Amino acid sequence: MKYLFRSPFILILFFSVCKAQIVDESISGIQTGALGIWWNNETGLNKNWAFRTEFGYEAPIFIKDKIISDDNIMSNQKNPNSLFYQYPLFLPVGSLWVRWYYNSRKRQGNSKNTFHNSGDFASGAFRYYPRFLAYSPKDVDINAESGLFLTLAWGMKRNINYRWNVEFKTGLGFDLLNFFRSTSELDSQGTDNYLFNFTIRIGYKYGM
Repeated sequence: MKYLFRSPFILILFFSVCKAQIVDESISGIQTGALGIWWNNETGLNKNWAFRTEFGYEAPIFIKDKIISDDNIMSNQKNPNSLFYQYPLFLPVGSLWVRWYYNSRKRQGNSKNTFHNSGDFASGAFRYYPRFLAYSPKDVDINAESGLFLTLAWGMKRNINYRWNVEFKTGLGFDLLNFFRSTSELDSQGTDNYLFNFTIRIGYKYGM
C-alpha cells in the first residue's frame, strides 16, 4: 500500500523536473576581460533559451600607426618594407543576443550545476558599435565608422561560486552597415566587413 501512495508523488516530482525552467528567469551581472567591461541581463524564454541584453565598452579592432621604413616614420601603408604598430581601438557597444544552452539537461544528468545559466551555448546577436566615444591609448587619427554586426558565436559559462563566474566565447560577425554602403566606400579586400570575436571574461552576478 505504501508504494501505491508514493506513486502520485513520484509522478508529480517527475513532471515538475521535466518542465522545470533550466535557465534563470532573469539574472543581471557585470563582466570584465582584457579589453573591455560589460553589463548584461539574461531573461529566460523557455527551458533552454535566454534573451540577453548587453552594454559595454570594448576594443573589437586594432588600428595601425607609425609605419617605419628606412629609419623614418612614414604614412604610406602600402610600403612593403614598413613596420606597423597596432593599438586597440575602444568603442561603446550595445548587443541583443539569443542564447541556446543546449547541454543543460546533460549537465544536470551528470550532477553538474546549471544555476545562473552555467553551460555551453550557441548564440546569435546584433551588436552595434556607435562611433562616438571612440578611444585609443595612442594619440592617432581615429576614423572609426559605426558598425552593426550580425554575430554567430559559441561559448561556455562556468560558475566559480554563487556570485562569480567565468565565460569563454568565440564567434564571427558580419557588418550589415558596410554591406548597405556603396561599394566605393568599402575596403577593397572586404576585411572591414567581418569581425572575429574572442573573449574570456570574469563575471559577477548581483541581486537575488
